[in-house]
Amino acid sequence: MFGGLTFIKATGEETGGAYGLIEQRADAGMATPLHVHHAEDELWFVIDGRISVHVDGETVTVGSGDVAFGPRGVPHAFRVDEDGSRYLIVRNAGGESFFEAVGDPAHDLTLPDPRPTEAQLERLEGVLETYELDLLGPPPFDD
Repeated sequence: MFGGLTFIKATGEETGGAYGLIEQRADAGMATPLHVHHAEDELWFVIDGRISVHVDGETVTVGSGDVAFGPRGVPHAFRVDEDGSRYLIVRNAGGESFFEAVGDPAHDLTLPDPRPTEAQLERLEGVLETYELDLLGPPPFDD
């Protein structure tokens, strides 16, 4: 996805409809806009590094071995705070396909430019309704 490498580790189909599991790798500064999932919960588990997760107006920083949770219907965003961070994202089954729909396949393990391309932004706009997702504003982090 924008600025990070995304690896789909388990699809909803592979888990019998239980969940989708995604691994992402990114450097400091990669951040999502403030957004809300109307049909999906989202959980982050940090493998290495540190991320800040903003949920419902409150920001927490989580490091290696820590978990943060963003329930459906609640505005949230996250930001990578340390270069070389690796984290898992657990979403409802099918949510993992969002990353395939919007991102570009990686040709190697080099982190992509954190600025989305025009094509990626168009694809994002095209799938918001499908994934019951609303973008609410820029990343809500002070620094």
